[in-house]
Amino acid sequence: MTALVWYRNDLRVHDHQALAAAVASRQPVRALYLLCPGQWEAHQVAPLRRWYVLSSLGELGEALAVRGIALDLIDCGDFAGVPQALADYCRRHQVSQLFCTREYPLNELRRDRAVADVLSGLGIALQGFDDSVLVPPRALKTGQGTPYTVFTPYRRRWQQYLDEQPPAPPAPPRKRQAVAFPGDDSLRKAQALLDIPASLQAHWPPGEAAARRRLQGFVREGLAGYKTQRDFPAQPGTSLLSAALSAGTLSAKRCYVMARQAMARDAEMGEGASVWIGELAWRDFYRQIMANFPRLAWGDPFREETRWLQWQRDEKRFQAWCEGRTGYPLVDAAMRQLNQTGWMHNRLRMVTAMFLTKHLFIDWRWGEAYFMRQLLDGDFAANNGGWQWSASTGTDAAPYFRVFSPIRQSERFDPDGVFIKQYVPELRALTGKALHQPWVAPMLAPDYPAPIVRHEGVRERVTAAFQQARDMAAQLGTPHP
Repeated sequence: MTALVWYRNDLRVHDHQALAAAVASRQPVRALYLLCPGQWEAHQVAPLRRWYVLSSLGELGEALAVRGIALDLIDCGDFAGVPQALADYCRRHQVSQLFCTREYPLNELRRDRAVADVLSGLGIALQGFDDSVLVPPRALKTGQGTPYTVFTPYRRRWQQYLDEQPPAPPAPPRKRQAVAFPGDDSLRKAQALLDIPASLQAHWPPGEAAARRRLQGFVREGLAGYKTQRDFPAQPGTSLLSAALSAGTLSAKRCYVMARQAMARDAEMGEGASVWIGELAWRDFYRQIMANFPRLAWGDPFREETRWLQWQRDEKRFQAWCEGRTGYPLVDAAMRQLNQTGWMHNRLRMVTAMFLTKHLFIDWRWGEAYFMRQLLDGDFAANNGGWQWSASTGTDAAPYFRVFSPIRQSERFDPDGVFIKQYVPELRALTGKALHQPWVAPMLAPDYPAPIVRHEGVRERVTAAFQQARDMAAQLGTPHP
């Protein structure tokens, strides 16, 4: 009989509970990854992310092979083909137990329920692990027994849970007699079809080894200054680990443990490490929101009354936003960074999302989908949570009156325009006020567009629109969260 590890978004051999459990079963172990290109299309997965996953699979296959574990690849088309493909594979290899990491978005849950039904009929035990998070999504409840929907009290309880149950990532399986990894050629062919520029491939090295090196470098060189530098896009102040975490080439537990160890070794690490650990908490928070409120996967807003917001359906302005032609330098630089590199600095994700949803008053779902089509680190729960926070339709405790000024954000977080000039070369000759507000000196930047909307009056328009939605919800009896 055989123990099978079903890999999904957990492409590593270290810190992997399902793999450790399979090895501990003392049965021969195999590993399987089910390719679902049709599901990638349906979920609007960015080409760069597809390349990253496929490339990481190649490294994973080799790492498992030297440990005596064969990784098989099967093309299922989409999630609908998964249950039968798994059943056939399990029969063929006499699988008695299947181990996997749990996933929380709705389509993944439905796929896994269908798989569980099929395997149950075959007498195969299915064991899942909450290995993509630090705290399982249903482990924490408020005093009323309900899921947390506000981050700050969640963060306090989350830290308490981890203090009481410190994570201990399992060791990787020992190397054994090597086996072959036959899937490398098919992966290379699939990667070549994506036509990712060599510069981007070099900029985003895939796989577990690269992710672990990047984590070690960040803890050593960037963690202490994370609190003070993380908001400045021209500085290397962030970890750049979001792609590794979303594809699972790196575990959140490893990140947490290394940050805590750094804090214990060096008091100067304390503030930076604490703030970075807070980002891991946000990641868990949005996953538990997704797990506890599956309707979000249907495109529903978290705040029920905001379904009555009368969004503008302005295709022309939306396209200008997508292409970085809004006339606001920091917004445009951020969107061009996304389009050119497949990644965007976290503060700029808030700035651009809030500009689309507040200044242009365009539906957050348009922006959410566009980000997923571009992002190397596209993660449904985090992307949805971030967009709904920015649009004031989500879990924010103080929602709709928050409107970022793109001018103030620019002056504060890129004062000298280093980041702006990198991605908006039309503005390289500008300094001072004109750099952040080019419309005051249009002759100095003749190729740069005028603002597509005025900042003045945005807060008032947004407040009125949200009040109208609340009034409509009250008339129709829509409950408040």
